Amino acid sequence: MPLRAFIVLCLGTFCALPARAAHADADLVFGVYPYLSPSQIVSQFAPLNDYLSKRLGRSVALRSAPDFQKFIERTRAGEYDIIFTAPHMGRLAEKRDGYRRLAQTVYQIVVVALARKDGPVRSLADLKGRSLAVGARLSMSYQIVDEALGRHGLALERDVRFIDTASFSNVAEAVIRGEADAGATGTLLWDSAPAGQRAALSEIFRSPAVPGFLLLAHPRIGQDTLARIEQALLEFGDTTAGRVYFEKSRQVGFRSLDEATMKRIDPYTAVFGAGAR
Repeated sequence: MPLRAFIVLCLGTFCALPARAAHADADLVFGVYPYLSPSQIVSQFAPLNDYLSKRLGRSVALRSAPDFQKFIERTRAGEYDIIFTAPHMGRLAEKRDGYRRLAQTVYQIVVVALARKDGPVRSLADLKGRSLAVGARLSMSYQIVDEALGRHGLALERDVRFIDTASFSNVAEAVIRGEADAGATGTLLWDSAPAGQRAALSEIFRSPAVPGFLLLAHPRIGQDTLARIEQALLEFGDTTAGRVYFEKSRQVGFRSLDEATMKRIDPYTAVFGAGAR
């Protein structure tokens, strides 16, 4: 089998197989929600995964899922011991599934809407009857931009056609290729976008900041391991691997996850219905 085909197969398996089935020999499974492509998740999170393995003296397997819904289902099923996830999905995991708090990113999520510089869309109001690409319907970005559209009397999937790009890595290119009139993504991806994308696109909306990514652990790992993981995360930024990780990911650092942060997230869990309560 050609090397390229082998890599594609491996990355597909990375997302497709249940975490426990794929890594039954691993001591712990680290689940990252699929906001990036499989190859980007591997590249970005491998240093953190390796660091946790060394600090804990246990093997840690890096896993994800094909989409947000599958990640939520696998979280509920307890297929992950540690999760790195969107804030509202983390709050759901805590309230519904009993996951324990570990840390949050210092980076806070800011959503931008982008449109082609040579196109007709100059504001969210211009999207009536047009289309908007977002990485996933269950994402915070979807909710934030839908709320912003509401201030113009518009709603996604009523006045603005929703284009699901499967991951946020695909949003900017979907707009450039003309598959959508605009796209919504986080500043983490937009601020580090290739020069060609930044030359072709412009911001038509930027949201206020909301809490960033969360890390939580399944309660089965026990209080002692939970405390060791939390301490390791808070010290990660002081290591060489941590400095490289945060420079690449732009997450700035990890800090303690408090109740005030969780309460700020609560309104965004409504998308999950009664299961979020």
